[in-house]
Amino acid sequence: MRRFRLFALLAAIALAIGGCSSLPRSGGVHAVNPSGVEDSNVGLRGQPPAEGATPEEIVLGFLTASRAGVEDNFAVARQYLLSTTSGEWDPYAQVRVYPDAQSIQTSRTATGAVRAKVGSLGTLASDGSYTESANEAVSISDFSLARDSDGEWRIASLDDGVFLSEHTFFTQLYTETPVYFLSANHEYLVADLRWFPRNEAASRAVNALVTGPSTWLSEGVTTALPEDTKMTKTVTVTDSVASVELSSNVLSLPQEQRNQINQQITQTIMATESVQSAEVTSQGSPIVEGDGSALSDYPFGSYGISLLSEGAPATESNGDPVPVPGLDTEDLDLEGLAVDYSTDAATYASLGDDGQTLYTMSSATGQTQSAIEGSNLAEPSFDHQGYVWTGERKNTGSLLAYSPSIAEGGGVAEERPSAPWLEGMTLREVSISRDGSRAIVVAETGGKTAIFASGVVRNADGAPISLSDPVRIGQRLTNVSDVAWIGPSELVALGRTSAGSDMSLYSIKIGGPTSRLISIQGTDGVALTAGRGEQSVVILTDQGTVLGRSGGAWRNITTSADAVALPG
Repeated sequence: MRRFRLFALLAAIALAIGGCSSLPRSGGVHAVNPSGVEDSNVGLRGQPPAEGATPEEIVLGFLTASRAGVEDNFAVARQYLLSTTSGEWDPYAQVRVYPDAQSIQTSRTATGAVRAKVGSLGTLASDGSYTESANEAVSISDFSLARDSDGEWRIASLDDGVFLSEHTFFTQLYTETPVYFLSANHEYLVADLRWFPRNEAASRAVNALVTGPSTWLSEGVTTALPEDTKMTKTVTVTDSVASVELSSNVLSLPQEQRNQINQQITQTIMATESVQSAEVTSQGSPIVEGDGSALSDYPFGSYGISLLSEGAPATESNGDPVPVPGLDTEDLDLEGLAVDYSTDAATYASLGDDGQTLYTMSSATGQTQSAIEGSNLAEPSFDHQGYVWTGERKNTGSLLAYSPSIAEGGGVAEERPSAPWLEGMTLREVSISRDGSRAIVVAETGGKTAIFASGVVRNADGAPISLSDPVRIGQRLTNVSDVAWIGPSELVALGRTSAGSDMSLYSIKIGGPTSRLISIQGTDGVALTAGRGEQSVVILTDQGTVLGRSGGAWRNITTSADAVALPG
């Protein structure tokens, strides 16, 4: 009880401080860090209904008790419901996440129901998948009440799920967990981000892995787990070691497949807070001998920055652009730049002829190829399989992908991955994940900028053939200038949350909320690139200056650049 009182006191202080503070509107570059809560296991207790409580008091009491329900199995919250309703209500069906600064407001409807209303940040589904809400979105839920056998008001009808404020409750009671599947070529782990109750995270994460990936991702990934695989016991965690028992069918699988299963489960379960290692067994025996070979969830090494300077690809040395030797790009009028993942001789891609031609340039051979002809192409990006991606800005439902290495071998180098959902949109950017299994597409639709995450479907040879139906992400942003990958399920975006707001860098999680990283006030950033983590972000200004992160500030890398790129 003392911990609960302390938490309530801290919350009251935070609200008081929040009510009299304001955001700075001027000044230099500032780092923005989310508030931390030292004790992530805050003890919560709901109070049962008071005798003679009004319908509004019953609803508000229920909402308060349901916030603590994750820790008491919603025992107190159910006391606010009629007995018949209690058995039907599913608290885990959804979590409606709302801003900490807002309180749920109640009113009466024309039918006498109590209506609860509050701003919406996002919704968590029963499978742990999180969908971010657009700006100005609200959550509304109606509660019908009736008197019980004792004449007390109780809730007779309500929506499944609960309401939780973002940092005060949601991030304290739920933990972010990547569930790892395999890329189509079985070379990489692919994160499918979920959120689970902290006290059940380990079991729920493994169950999600056994059940399968999110719908939007399912066509772009695979799994080593056979369809009939089951957990035979609830996952237990003792001294930070998780024990996972699988059905007996796993023991008959080839060793390589069992190693992949072990990798998927181990990396998934070790992402939960309470687990440092895992033992995966079947019929009491380990499914692998030793640790096995490790799979990467973010295959990105150490690379230097590439530039487009004075119409040619260049590298940076001592603050100056240095042209890549041997490349003939004269009179091509290049714009935009992408570079592949080669660790020695890089291949570059740029647009020319006012965006009508995609050129590829090999530093190994010095050869420049006219790869793709179009009308108005989007700036290119590479995937880990060696394809450079683009597409018509005025889109008709497909993208374009070209493999320079296949072209050099005389094969069919151009693919046209279908994306029917893109038809009628204006394509602004496409960026493929480091594992090659997901695509981020930035497009304009209905006069607004939208960011989509989609699965990349490939044939047996690794050629991209389509993009799956997508999910919207980053819906808090109303304008996006550029995006780049910085983690297994995380992007950095250069954008704004409203017209007239400061241009800033934002973290966007596929399956998580958007948060501001740092303002770039005083710098007109026009493009960015990134590698691993937010400190890897590099920005190109409208004056041709290239800036890199240095803690919470920016440092000058070079000048006279027209484009900047890290592999991807």
